[in-house]
This record gives sequence, structure tokens and C-alpha cells, in this order.
Amino acid sequence: MIAMAEQGYRMPEKREETGEAELKQFLQSRETQQFTEQWHGEGYTKAGIHELLTELHIRFSGDEKKALERGGEILAVLKNIDLGKFKVKPEGLVKAIKKIFGGE
Repeated sequence: MIAMAEQGYRMPEKREETGEAELKQFLQSRETQQFTEQWHGEGYTKAGIHELLTELHIRFSGDEKKALERGGEILAVLKNIDLGKFKVKPEGLVKAIKKIFGGE
């Protein structure tokens, strides 16, 4: 174990593991699947929706209801913006949202 520590290995933190499990459970929940299908029908990619929900889940400390509620608000606003003249890809929007929330 000491040799592993000398090589830079560190034991994963329990909270980190729990957080990942909670996030996975959230993304696979019935409510999240319905949310994803609804917004996918509006033209958003499932990957983009999940990326947004992941950021919101972290932001709201695992509060699934708040994450879905705020995600719907954000996607509704973006839906009403004419992005055609800006030629912005959805991935660029996700990056912008991450910056707003203090991510990358």
C-alpha cells in the first residue's frame, strides 16, 4: 500500500463514489428518462440533455427535483432563442452553461 502511495495512487473518497452512484441512478430514473424523451422530441440531443442534467445535479447537491425543474427552464429558454443566425452547435451551448455555473 505504501508503494502505491509513493506512485501517486490515492484511495477514492467515499463521497465521490456515492455521488457517482447517485448521479447514475438519477440519470436512469423514470423521471429523467421521461424528461430526456420530452426534450429530445424538441430537437435536443440525449447526450446534451444528460450533460446539462449532470451539471445541474452537481450544482444542486443531488436534488433531483430542482435539477429537472431548472433543466426544463433552461431548455425552454434556449428553445425560444433563434440560434440559426448564430450557427451555434448545442455542444457550444453546453460549454457556455457550464461556464455560467462555474464549470470548465
